[in-house]
Amino acid sequence: MEYPESTVVHPPPASIVRKLWIGPTSSTDQNDLSYSSSAWPITLVHQILVRCASLHALAIVNLYQGDWFRLAHVLPTGLRALTLGPVHGKVDWRYLPCSASLREFTSMDTYMMDLELQQIVAAPGIRTVRRVYSRVDHINLAFDQLDCVDKARSLEKFEIVCCAESVERAASVLEKIAKCYKPNPERVVLVPKSHLCGSTFDPIAVLFDDWLSSSRI
Repeated sequence: MEYPESTVVHPPPASIVRKLWIGPTSSTDQNDLSYSSSAWPITLVHQILVRCASLHALAIVNLYQGDWFRLAHVLPTGLRALTLGPVHGKVDWRYLPCSASLREFTSMDTYMMDLELQQIVAAPGIRTVRRVYSRVDHINLAFDQLDCVDKARSLEKFEIVCCAESVERAASVLEKIAKCYKPNPERVVLVPKSHLCGSTFDPIAVLFDDWLSSSRI
């Protein structure tokens, strides 16, 4: 809807936004927002985040890891759920303006240092952490850091999401690895998924569909 320039809208549209996805919604159709693309409008995204003060759920996808620090400090203070990846920048929980309100954190296809993950899972308010891997090749990274999860106090669920060409293949890989690591079933949840949309490898679309259908805000 368009308004005359002299019209004042109450409340401002940005103030009622609760859920926001920034970035491509498909791995195959990225609309110039490919990873490390110079087309990323960082300044505009910065302005949007500043205005969306009532945001509850935010996803920033395909942002070059070196640009993350330019946005991290303007995340809305009331944010409850944050999704980043693939290969996102370092998440320093101590300096996120929303660290006290965040309840859920999702990381896709990213190596995280032990200290980085420990800060996240040990945060008093965090309830769910998800590590999503679009292929089976690097799923061991999540299992290798289960010791970090054991030290968490308030964390209720640590999801390891493994994507493969079929749910059955992903489930088989998770089952095989779990036999070696023996994760705590009361806290660690293993989630098999297909990384295909139709017959096309499209993990970002899979993540987007899951994010859209989620009521977690």
